[in-house]
Amino acid sequence: MLALAALSVLGAAVPVLAAAPTVTFTLLTPLPTQLAIGETAVIGVHVESSEPFVMAIALSDAYYPGRGVSFDGSSAHPGGTSADLYLTVTGRASTAGLAAVEDWPADEDWAAGAAPLAVRAGARFAGGGVASASFLFAVAVA
Repeated sequence: MLALAALSVLGAAVPVLAAAPTVTFTLLTPLPTQLAIGETAVIGVHVESSEPFVMAIALSDAYYPGRGVSFDGSSAHPGGTSADLYLTVTGRASTAGLAAVEDWPADEDWAAGAAPLAVRAGARFAGGGVASASFLFAVAVA
C-alpha cells in the first residue's frame, strides 16, 4: 500500500510487462561445408514472430575473419512479423593451412583446414526486447 502511494505521489507509471513474443528462426538453405575458390553459396534464414518486430537482421561471424571466405555484408528487414534474410559467402582462398579451433564460440570445436563460421539472426522489438539464433558451420575452401 505504501509503495502504491509513493508511486502515485511521484506520478510514476507502473510498466505492464507483456508476454515475450514467440520467435522462430529457420534455415531456408543448407549451410555450405565446401567451396571452391570463387564459388558462392547463399544462406537464407526465415524469421517468424507472433508480435511485430522493429527490425530483423542476419549477420556473419567468423573465427578467422577474412581468411578463406568472405561474406557480402548483412541482410535486414524493417518491421513486420516475418522476414526472409539472405547472406552470400564466397570462397576466397584455401583454408588448408588454418589451425584447429577449440571452444568457439562457446563449446564448439572445429577441425583444422576449415574456417569456422556463424550466421547470427535476430529480431528487435519495441521496448528493446531481442530474440536471436546462431547457425554454426565450417567451410573448407580448396
